Amino acid sequence: MKNVLVNALASTAGGGRTWLTNVLPRLEQIAGNEIDWTVLVPPSAVNEYQPLTSARLKISTANFRGGAAGRWWWEQNQLRHLIHKEEIALLVSVGNFALWRSPIPQILFNRSDLNFSPEFRADLARRQEWGMWCGQIAKSWLAQQSIREATINVVPTQAFGERIRQAIGQPNLRYEVLMFGFDVELFRSEKELVVDEIRKLSAERDAWRLLYVSHYNYFRNFETLLRALPAMSQMAEERTGRRVELVLTTKIVHGVTDGGYDSTSAAILIKELDLGRHLRMIGAIPYRQLHHLYSICDLFVCPSYAESFGHPLLEAMACGLPLATADLPVHREVCAGAAATFDPFDPGDVARCCAELLADPTRREKMRSAGLARAGDFSWEQHVTELIELVRRV
Repeated sequence: MKNVLVNALASTAGGGRTWLTNVLPRLEQIAGNEIDWTVLVPPSAVNEYQPLTSARLKISTANFRGGAAGRWWWEQNQLRHLIHKEEIALLVSVGNFALWRSPIPQILFNRSDLNFSPEFRADLARRQEWGMWCGQIAKSWLAQQSIREATINVVPTQAFGERIRQAIGQPNLRYEVLMFGFDVELFRSEKELVVDEIRKLSAERDAWRLLYVSHYNYFRNFETLLRALPAMSQMAEERTGRRVELVLTTKIVHGVTDGGYDSTSAAILIKELDLGRHLRMIGAIPYRQLHHLYSICDLFVCPSYAESFGHPLLEAMACGLPLATADLPVHREVCAGAAATFDPFDPGDVARCCAELLADPTRREKMRSAGLARAGDFSWEQHVTELIELVRRV
């Protein structure tokens, strides 16, 4: 029997939560009695995951202060004591940063493109977010050092692995690609529509609906999409007789900061461009209600300039929605021909790409079929199986 410690303390939102929700129930199921798992989850989520505790799966957490910096300090100082106490044979770190000088082999999941993105650092400098810029420089350095500390590095896409190689100047860097999965049954499990905002939208069908599922942050590139809206709507109306409406699962408000990202500049842009008639900001939607929102939209758009994977792309494809995405190698790999692409820094190209799709029903239908087929290629069972095989090999 081998004891494996999974450090998921950094999995507080987005892809990290998705990974925990889908991987934890499958670990013992697929590994059987061969491995004992101890999983450190964020303190705020321990009650959520505690019911998954079983004979071979222990859910635990850690008490620390000071946010991400405090968590990193706890990991570097207390994690090795836990390893000795619990007689851990292998450490799996899923939060981008490794335990330095680990006394046991370590598998490191690299998931954040921000740690290797010159575009993100340039964006922070343009916004004069110097505190965040300095913090990102430090994170980038820590991420690069972590890669060197790991026994095996794991990435969710081949394109992201190549991005890391180029960013750190190590063309011979070895990594394992473990594509994330997708559980369409879980995603569409709630059949009853209970969200009033979606119900109101479904009753109004006088415009093309573009959907972007994301909370506000800088690298999601909201401003470029907002600048593209007027020209996009005009082109679509000229070609199809219908204007364009953008649906956002966030609310962009002057003076509001979410996760360190200030949405004031985007709020000012909305006012300057008079985008009120083109926007529906409905706020965050529960995960299992999202499929109802996808079903009443016509096109999914993703202008993000920094990605390592992209779970909403799978959600959109699984719901039969055509995609228009930023022209990134990661997007091309995940969508595999099921998406049209545009220059993420050119509002005119964003407008052109989306308007052309809306005016071409034959192309949209082909993309819909391709997307449904591509979404079926992603499996959490396969992801966990490959992870367990990697654990056995190490």
